[in-house]
Amino acid sequence: MLKAGDSVGIISPSSLITRTDIRRGIEILRSMGLSVRLGANALRKRYGYQAGSPEERVSDFNEMFSDPSIKGIFCTTGGYSAIQLLPDIDWDLIKKNPKVFVGYSDITTLLNAIYRKTGLVTFHGPLIEGLGKYMNGGCVYTVDSLTRTLMEGGTGPLPSYTKWSVLKPGIAEGTLIGGNLNVLLSLIGTPYEPKWEGSILFLEEVDDTDESIDHCMWCLRIAGVFDAIRGIIVGKFTKMYSIRRDGSIPPVRNASIVRRIILSATEGFNFPILYGVDFGHYVPSLTIPVGARASIDCRDVNGKGSFSIVEKYLR
Repeated sequence: MLKAGDSVGIISPSSLITRTDIRRGIEILRSMGLSVRLGANALRKRYGYQAGSPEERVSDFNEMFSDPSIKGIFCTTGGYSAIQLLPDIDWDLIKKNPKVFVGYSDITTLLNAIYRKTGLVTFHGPLIEGLGKYMNGGCVYTVDSLTRTLMEGGTGPLPSYTKWSVLKPGIAEGTLIGGNLNVLLSLIGTPYEPKWEGSILFLEEVDDTDESIDHCMWCLRIAGVFDAIRGIIVGKFTKMYSIRRDGSIPPVRNASIVRRIILSATEGFNFPILYGVDFGHYVPSLTIPVGARASIDCRDVNGKGSFSIVEKYLR
């Protein structure tokens, strides 16, 4: 658990970033009473889309976990390169030096791999780049959730910023596993694949097409994930597009398309599905503890669902 006065590290496990792009996020961490230290390679550039070589990025990762003065680690931004770190992460080091680890998007890879290999609860929460940058009126909601989750280890019902609706009725309790849909799929068949049995799966996506989402959901189905899980929490699917026969790709303006895809892919399964929960790209977002036990309640006859954390997850 973090507390005021603690030191936290900032690393770039995936894409490159500039100091200007992360300044506001660092200010917010400091406003929470945290002291901030930038990783030695956090501002590196490689190939125009990576924050340094895999060796440089994993060096920062392992160094932050090994430093006893660092109580938490925040990631600057997402991308598509975090998976390159997995073979060289010192998993025993993490087990011996547990600390808060936060990020989302491509960092989904690390959140779930860390929990799978070490049992350490990780946090699907704001990236430093986006903290305060994309939140608009929801910045207070985002920072309040981050503070409550990391500094209080709060349990009980999570507050909503928008209405959360019932896509499939029922109730469920299980271990939270998930994050970005496409990135999560990349772990299937690897030594870092989550243990799906008894879990509640949470998903979000950005900059994708309805056809791709359909494909991804069916990949989960065919991989046997839906046979093992107890429920699904669907976050915000932002900047979605639809492929037309003429080759054009207009924006998806009807959210019912995503709902239809999810219902179709999960047909025949009776677990509850909570839809529209406040987490994802460029939206006011909850911080969600990967590996904590949670419950979802989708019994409301008016179609309003809820999401609760049911156990303490921080020491």
